[in-house]
Amino acid sequence: MAHIAYIPNNKVISLSKLNRIADYYARRPQVQERLTIQIAEELKRTLQTEDVAVYIDAKHMCVQARGVEHHGASTITAEYSANFE
Repeated sequence: MAHIAYIPNNKVISLSKLNRIADYYARRPQVQERLTIQIAEELKRTLQTEDVAVYIDAKHMCVQARGVEHHGASTITAEYSANFE
């Protein structure tokens, strides 16, 4: 699950665009830490603002497949910039 926030700087986009940006980068095979940063950087570029926050809470299939996930464990990564820091 991705949580995205930004403070607009003369530019606002719809919620569906936020979903599309997150989905675009999530479809690539990669690590969650890089995914979080890529979404934040794309939002900064698209929205022309440094005030961006991205928080991802995900369950990983590699953990579930190995049978070591007994308590609903998930991995959280976050990228905060400017006023969100």
